[in-house]
Amino acid sequence: MRTLLAAATAAFCLGLTGLPAMARDLIVTVAKPDRLYVIDAEARSVETDCKLDFNLMPGVIVMSPDNSIAYILGNRWEDVFGIDLATCETVFSAHQSEGDIRRKTIASLAVSKDGKELYTVRNPVRLLADRYEVMEPEFAVYDTSAGLDAQPARTFPSPRRITVMATGKNGEVYAAGHDVYAFDPKTGERTVKIANANWDRPTYSPPDVLAFWPIGTQADEFLLLYSAAKFTDETMSEIADFVWGYQSIDLTTGESTIQDFASLEVIMFSAVRDPNDTSKLYGVYTQLSKHDVTKKELIKRVDLPHTYYCINISSDGKEIYVGGTNDDIGIYDAESLERIGEILLPSGGDMAAGTMHVISTGS
Repeated sequence: MRTLLAAATAAFCLGLTGLPAMARDLIVTVAKPDRLYVIDAEARSVETDCKLDFNLMPGVIVMSPDNSIAYILGNRWEDVFGIDLATCETVFSAHQSEGDIRRKTIASLAVSKDGKELYTVRNPVRLLADRYEVMEPEFAVYDTSAGLDAQPARTFPSPRRITVMATGKNGEVYAAGHDVYAFDPKTGERTVKIANANWDRPTYSPPDVLAFWPIGTQADEFLLLYSAAKFTDETMSEIADFVWGYQSIDLTTGESTIQDFASLEVIMFSAVRDPNDTSKLYGVYTQLSKHDVTKKELIKRVDLPHTYYCINISSDGKEIYVGGTNDDIGIYDAESLERIGEILLPSGGDMAAGTMHVISTGS
């Protein structure tokens, strides 16, 4: 369905009124059983309620560069759909399995900076009478104008275990796996952008990385959390600490960073940095934590009413949004971590592990 407010807003933001639109933040997320929501963050209200005609789980979402289309990984990791937020219409779909070959995509979606191509890594198996034949993963490139029966324009070999992805302004596609890779989507050539499982840190264990939520666009970065054991020396006979750290790629410059920032005191599923002060990192799971990654200090931590999987931040850095898991989005003041609001989703269905994006509209 499409609300009258959504229709008016779409026309307003497109400039059809002839007047400039006021800048504001919208939250885009999904909820069971079949809903895609666009939420006015300031008004704390659902603006658009799209009823989907496919199984939306796992609900991984990436946005087109102009924020008009939400690309959703659904049908239990298998298919990709593009939903026009102004009309709730499905304008793109890629059904990745065929015949006796089943292809699954584990959270890996990205869109080119010009919006013309969509990227994913497909993990195929052949279904035989008595077994699955595991095949080689494929880095697939789709033309986003290909409509409702899109087939890959190009495919290239890919490493296994690829999850979230992002695109840089230099045209590279960054993909998180055992290492973080940079793909050239035209040739399929790839390099290691950040050594991860193969990092050269002789006093550390290999890192543990949960890379499932493609967020971080407000700070223009591809951000991954890691945890690892840090040893007293290279003999690795005595653990000095268990640490949290982050890996980041600046999506404008391509510069990469890897840095510890805290002891591993609580679990965090996802994290974002303040777009106006990237020394501030916020992480979420059972608690909401605020860290100064430059000083390597915990600024504050508060308990949450329940677990939240996905975190995001307003474009001005003043509000934190926590979602996923249940049917509510908690709103926190970024300075004090005081809970200042809540948005309940009308379906009453949980967001599960769905992505929660914050997009800015207007000027």
